[in-house]
Amino acid sequence: MNRSKEKLLLFFSILVIWVSISSASVLVVLSQAPAEACAFWRLFLSLPLLFIVGLLNGRSSSIRSIKLHHMVSGLSLSLHFALWMHSLILIPIYVSTLLVTMYPLYSLMIELALTKRKPSIIQIAGIFLCSILLAMLLGVNELVFNMGALEAFIAGLFAAVYFVSGHYARSKLKESTVDYAIKSYFVAAIATMLIAFLKGVELIRYDAYKYMYFLLMAIIPMMFGHTLMNFLLEKYSASIVTSVSYGEPFGAGLLAYFILGQEITMSQIILGLAIMITVFITVSSSNINGLSDKFESFNQPCKHR
Repeated sequence: MNRSKEKLLLFFSILVIWVSISSASVLVVLSQAPAEACAFWRLFLSLPLLFIVGLLNGRSSSIRSIKLHHMVSGLSLSLHFALWMHSLILIPIYVSTLLVTMYPLYSLMIELALTKRKPSIIQIAGIFLCSILLAMLLGVNELVFNMGALEAFIAGLFAAVYFVSGHYARSKLKESTVDYAIKSYFVAAIATMLIAFLKGVELIRYDAYKYMYFLLMAIIPMMFGHTLMNFLLEKYSASIVTSVSYGEPFGAGLLAYFILGQEITMSQIILGLAIMITVFITVSSSNINGLSDKFESFNQPCKHR
C-alpha cells in the first residue's frame, strides 16, 4: 500500500475514533442512568465483544496472567472515570471538560520525562495549539483552583497514565490489542464496581431500555473508540493517538445538536473544525508506513523488529 493510501487509512481511523468517543456523553444522557453504572457496563460489556473478536481471528483470549501494567492501566482508567464524573458535580462542565481533555498534553509531558522519545516540532506545536483552541472553544476565561478542578486535573493525568501504559504494552511488550484490552478493561470494570458499591450506586436493576444504551456504550465509545486507540498505540505514541480527544467536546456538541436538539454556535463550529484540522496535521506528521499491515493482524502479537 502506497503512502497516500496509508495516510487515508490513518485519517479514517482518527475519524472513527473521534465520532466514537464523542458519542459517549450523548449516550449517557439518553440512558438516564447513573454515571458509575454507565462506566461499569461500558467496560464490562466490552469484554465479551473482545472475546468474540479474538475468536473471529482464530485466537482465544483470557483474563489470566494479569500483570502489573494491566493493573496500572485498568486502575487508571477506572479512577479517570470516577474522578471526572465527580468533578462535574463540583465545577462547571466546560471547566471540567477542559482540564480532563488535556490528557494528550499530559501524555506528552510524561513521555518527555520518562522516555527517550523526541517528538517533532510539528507534533509539539500541534498539541499546544489544540490546547489553546480547546480553551477558546469552551470559553474558559479563568480557572479557579478548587476540589472539583483538582479532581478533573487528576482525572486527566490518570487518562494519560492509562494511554502511556497502553503504548508500553503494545509497542514494548508486543501484546496484541485484544489481550491487552481484555485484561485492562477487566481490572477497570472491577475497580469501577467497587467504587459504585462504596458510593451506593445501583448497578443491576435497570430496564431493557437502559441496557440497550449500556451495550451501545460498549460498542461505540469503548470498542471503536478506546480499543481502536489502543490498537494504534503499537505504532504511535500516547500523545499522538490521544490528540484526537481534543475534538471530543466539539464532536459531542455536534451530536447533541443533531440528536438532542442542543444549541451550537457558528464560532464553536469554526473553532471545532480548526481543532480537528490541527489534530489531523499533528497525527499525519508521524511516520505512517506499515499501518495497513497492523490492520491485517489486529489480534496478533506485534512482531519484534
